[in-house]
Amino acid sequence: MYTIKTDGEESVKICIIDDEPLALQYLDFLLNKIEGVQVTGKFNNAKGLINHVQTEDVDAVLMDIHMPDIQGIDLAEQLLNIKPVLNIAFVTAYNEYAVRAFELNALDYILKPVQLERLELTIERIKEKDEILHKAPLNAAYHIKNLGTVRFYKEESPIEVKWRTSKAKELFFYFLQNHRHTIRKEKLIDFMWAHLSWEKANSQLYSTVYQIRKVIQQIGIPIKIVSQEESYEITLGEEVDIQSISWKQAAWRALQENGVSVKAHMKLLETYQGDYLQGVEADWIMKERNEIRNIWLQIIDNLINDTLHNKSPSSRKISQISALVSFDEEARILVNEKL
Repeated sequence: MYTIKTDGEESVKICIIDDEPLALQYLDFLLNKIEGVQVTGKFNNAKGLINHVQTEDVDAVLMDIHMPDIQGIDLAEQLLNIKPVLNIAFVTAYNEYAVRAFELNALDYILKPVQLERLELTIERIKEKDEILHKAPLNAAYHIKNLGTVRFYKEESPIEVKWRTSKAKELFFYFLQNHRHTIRKEKLIDFMWAHLSWEKANSQLYSTVYQIRKVIQQIGIPIKIVSQEESYEITLGEEVDIQSISWKQAAWRALQENGVSVKAHMKLLETYQGDYLQGVEADWIMKERNEIRNIWLQIIDNLINDTLHNKSPSSRKISQISALVSFDEEARILVNEKL
């Protein structure tokens, strides 16, 4: 997905759209200050951008939401129909569209006036996603199954995990989801113990992290929680496989292929046995849960369309698809409407 520059550095390809010339110029200026970024096109109308995405190799689009000819949300839907793995980031002065933007599976949502440091974070997220997409599968010894009911395995043997508190369980999965980032202690306190005084909340945080470390030690899984002065760093051993990450990696690869690999798509349906972290309810889960779910629905849609395009659709394949999605009402409706 990246283009290799002559100096050997990898470059992420980005195009931008905004109907305000000054805003477009300023965003281009900021992007050109970031190492490893190539702006492939600047547009003030949807038609030019759509043509560019159809004909050029583009990793991401940064777009305003309010434009005279089309709403950014609607344009993003069109672009994702053209290229499902395209990264979309909204750049806008308004925040009332944030929820719908993330439901659309937008990578990011940046408020104007854009700050260079905030834009650099968006670029890092794009690069992270690409690294997951192209990372070679591991022969892992430990597996954390988190699509559907959460389960732990060593090789093929299930591991029983007992959490002393629900907070310990939630914080463990928050650490896993955010293990590529430095996790500030203040942020953890704000969303998990905001109702407590600072002293009590801080005590609860340290107690909960201690409980998590005990669980990690008991099951023997190579995960380290390193405490800094104001933050935590999470390190996963190479032998740890997190199902949601591996699944997204495989799904993005399948969606990038020319044509539909029925075998790969069916394998993805077999693996997805429910929503991400099913049974763990917290606001921070929803963006990742919706992203994975939307990819899953795209995989189903691709399989259905491929089946219908065959002159003699296999009734066996139709039955298999129906059976694999039978646990989910929205997916059942999608299959029934098309088949």
